[in-house]
Amino acid sequence: MPIYQIKNISENIKIGIWKITETKEELLKNFINKGFDQSTIYQTKNDQRLKQWLATKLLLASFFDTVKIIYDELGKPHLDNDWSISISHSHEFVAIIINKNENCGIDIEKISEKVARIKHKFLNDVDLKNITSNEHLTLYWGAKEALYKYYGKKEVLFIENLFIEEFSKEKDSFKGRIDMPNFKITLPMFFEKIENYVLTYTL
Repeated sequence: MPIYQIKNISENIKIGIWKITETKEELLKNFINKGFDQSTIYQTKNDQRLKQWLATKLLLASFFDTVKIIYDELGKPHLDNDWSISISHSHEFVAIIINKNENCGIDIEKISEKVARIKHKFLNDVDLKNITSNEHLTLYWGAKEALYKYYGKKEVLFIENLFIEEFSKEKDSFKGRIDMPNFKITLPMFFEKIENYVLTYTL
């Protein structure tokens, strides 16, 4: 199985990356061979979304023998074994982070011109001064997506409530800050480039 990367950040934080190279049929076969209930298979006519869903389940199985993903009323995923989880997928890549002690957020984004067209929706003036390339633009978008997933609630404005701090082109770590009226936190964050993608996550 094409597990692209497993990162054991610590005993309580783990990251998995899957690169989808299989056909839908191959993923379904692996899913069934792992003992998953066929009746739970995500129903969609979009083959890419189905492959991402299957890859997520198979990737999670590399960490836990039996665990279920449960979505709350706001669409935030949780595990039934009390670990927190965050999920991201972009084209052929699927990424998950699990954390035993607290919420977590992860995002993987393909570097492209598309993000530049919506930068005014998620970047403030300070952010824009730090960005010199599409890679950095994608990093900022992914970092704010990861913060949004960490928070897990609606009514978040990317420009007004999510901030990237202490970012340097020479380091792979920075700070992410969530500033809501009733919730404020600053988190260590990391990023890495994977092929033509940027992976960002909270710690």
